[in-house]
Amino acid sequence: MHDHATPSLRSPQVYRFVVGVTALAAGLSLFTDPAQMGFVELAVLFGAVLLLGIPHGAIDHLVASEVYGLDATVKDQAKFYVFYLLLMLIYGALWVIFPVTCLLLFLAFAVYHFGQSDLEYLGLPAPHRYALYVSRGVLLIGLPIVAHLEVVSPIFVQIAGLDLLAYPWLADYATTWTVGVVLQHALLTGVLAVRHQVARSAVGRESLNIALLTVLFLVANPLVAFAIYFGFWHSLGHILELIRYFNRQGEAMSVWSFYRKAAAFTLMSVVGLLMLYGINSAFGLEEHMISLLFILIAVLTLPHMVIVERFYQDKKVSLSTTG
Repeated sequence: MHDHATPSLRSPQVYRFVVGVTALAAGLSLFTDPAQMGFVELAVLFGAVLLLGIPHGAIDHLVASEVYGLDATVKDQAKFYVFYLLLMLIYGALWVIFPVTCLLLFLAFAVYHFGQSDLEYLGLPAPHRYALYVSRGVLLIGLPIVAHLEVVSPIFVQIAGLDLLAYPWLADYATTWTVGVVLQHALLTGVLAVRHQVARSAVGRESLNIALLTVLFLVANPLVAFAIYFGFWHSLGHILELIRYFNRQGEAMSVWSFYRKAAAFTLMSVVGLLMLYGINSAFGLEEHMISLLFILIAVLTLPHMVIVERFYQDKKVSLSTTG
C-alpha cells in the first residue's frame, strides 16, 4: 500500500472533521463557565483520553521493534518492556520525591513533543525546526495555563504542590503572558515560513490552526481544551502517521487493524484507570481523580516520547530512501 493511500491529519476530510470538532467545542464553551466542568465536559475529557489518547501510544512495542530493529525473540522483546516499564517506574518514583521538578520536566518534554508532532511535516532544517517545535509547544502548553491561572493552579497544587497564584510575576501579569504566548508563535511561524519559502497552503493551514487553538484555549475549560487538542489533534494525527509508516514499511495497516493491535495495552490502561477510580472512591478521594489521571499520562508519556523521537528519525531515513 502506498503512503498516499492512507489519510493524515492534513487530509481534507480528516482536517475538516478536527477543525469542526474544535470549533464546536470552542463555540459551546462560550455558554459555560471555564472554572466549572459539567458532565458533558468530563465525558469529553475522559472520552478523548480513552478513545484516542491512550490508544495512540498503545503500539509503542511495535514501533520500537521497527525503529530499533528488535526481533520477535523473548530477549529482544524483553529489552523493550524492561526499558519502558523501568522508565515509568523511575519517573513515577521521582514524582513522589520531587513532584515540582518532575511536573516542570514533563511540561518541558510535552512542549517539544507536541510541537514536533504538529510541525515535523514542514521539514524545516535544524535549528529552526527545533525552535518552531518549542514555540508551538509553548502555545499549546502555556496558553491554557496563563489564560486560566485560577483554574489550573489548584490542579497543579494537587499534582505537585505548586501554587502558580503565589508568584506575582505570573499572577499579576497573566494577560501580558497570554498575549505574549500567542504572539511569539504567530511571529516565529511567519518569519520562518518566509525564510524557508513554506508552501502557501501550509502557511494558510497553520495560520488557521494557531487562530483556532488560541480561541479554544481562551474560552474553554483548560482541561477540556487540552483534551480536544490531545485527542483530536495530537493523538489522532499520530495514529494516522503510524498507519502511514507501517504501510510504507510494507506491513498493511488500517484504522481498524491499528485499534485491534492497540487493544491489549489500551484495555490494560483502562482497567488500571478503573482500579484507580475504585481506590479513590473507596477512600473518598474522587476530587483527586483528574490530578491522578494527569500524573498517569505523564508517567506513560515519558518512554513514549523517547520512542517517538526515534520514530521521526527513522521516518526521515525511510522517506529519504523510498522517495
